[in-house]
Amino acid sequence: MPDPTLYGNGYTCPACELRREADRQRTVFGSTDIPCNQCNGTGRIAKTAAQIVAEQVAWTREHYWSQKRYA
Repeated sequence: MPDPTLYGNGYTCPACELRREADRQRTVFGSTDIPCNQCNGTGRIAKTAAQIVAEQVAWTREHYWSQKRYA
């Protein structure tokens, strides 16, 4: 399983981003923090191995194979 904390292996949890403003208001009133159901409170979601490979192949196609000259 890819580690979501490594650069490029994950993305920021969209549910946590939406909750940030509501959490700021909630802490003012003294409510407890509830962990996110999507990322379990880490704030990051891991990409699948297939997504990582697809991104690397697309980058390689654009930057490496496009510059190679065949005789």
